[in-house]
Amino acid sequence: MEQKKSTERLNFAELARLEDELHETRRKYGVSEKEPLWQKLGDRYYAWKDSRTLHLVSRKRYLLLCFFTGWFGGHRFYEKRFILGLFYLALSWSGFPVTLALVDFLIALPMKPDENGYILI
Repeated sequence: MEQKKSTERLNFAELARLEDELHETRRKYGVSEKEPLWQKLGDRYYAWKDSRTLHLVSRKRYLLLCFFTGWFGGHRFYEKRFILGLFYLALSWSGFPVTLALVDFLIALPMKPDENGYILI
């Protein structure tokens, strides 16, 4: 059996136009589209990130706490994020909080402190 090669190529401009037309028709007739789970989770994360309270902490103290007590969440208790601190403490028997503390350290390390040595975390 011979396989036939497709001589038709995808026309992405036409595909995009048809998709826009589909969305416009759905809007016109009031058909709502169900958002995928990943999109809902992403929207919730960015809404939380934009509305969360930032805490002013001493950069030097935060980095030291992160380095020496990060394995049980000492730096999270210092920045008044007690639930995250308890999460680190509950998992302190595993290596997971050490990895998270290293990430927190690397995030705070390049931050420029203000004239008093404080950063917003």
